[in-house]
Amino acid sequence: MRTPVKLAAAALSVLCATGLAACTSDDETTPGPTPPSPAQRLAAAKAAVDAAPSVHLKLTSSGVPKDASGVLSGDGWGAHPPAFKGTLKGSFAGIPADVEIVSVGGEVWAKLPLIPGMNKIDPKAFGVPDPATLFSTDKGLSSLLTATQSPAESDKIRNGAEILTTIKGSIPGANVVDLFLIGDRNGSFQATYGLTEADQLRQVDVTGPFFGAGTSSTYTMTLDQYGTPVTITKP
Repeated sequence: MRTPVKLAAAALSVLCATGLAACTSDDETTPGPTPPSPAQRLAAAKAAVDAAPSVHLKLTSSGVPKDASGVLSGDGWGAHPPAFKGTLKGSFAGIPADVEIVSVGGEVWAKLPLIPGMNKIDPKAFGVPDPATLFSTDKGLSSLLTATQSPAESDKIRNGAEILTTIKGSIPGANVVDLFLIGDRNGSFQATYGLTEADQLRQVDVTGPFFGAGTSSTYTMTLDQYGTPVTITKP
């Protein structure tokens, strides 16, 4: 008799329709969420920098011409609202020096060679930007992330205990010059960003004509210790 067979088929159809039985192939899988694009990750990294009350910043450089005037390296703390305290090393008005510097409230003080104490200065007179500008949410270092053109994910690199995803792209010269006050405004700069799994910006390498067309120098900035309590006040 075929009646039991028909009844079994009907019962199976009812179970499938009500979701009470697995009626799909074991090979079928539900698609996972679409991973964020490189541009979206850079935007998330910008938001993390901008939201941090403070960030530790270390600056190094390579390929800088020997007769160049400007900042070569630095180590200090940045904060929001934009402020900075630390030490910058470079050539200022032709004099190599380590300069202790504090910037807060739009005013800058520096301990200059051969001059006692901290003195208020105009950093532009020395050909360098106000270091607090690096932590401006609309004009600072984080603004370079969203100004980066054609960002593309590249290799993963180790940074101590962290594994960073690198994202590479190009930055118009105007954006770089507006921030650092040096460079070929009509040129293009290559940027490499190192992001943690949580899209926290850890490293930035910017390479290009910082000292005029036809030159190529690199500035590397490392950011860490997000949110560490820091007090920056006028000297």
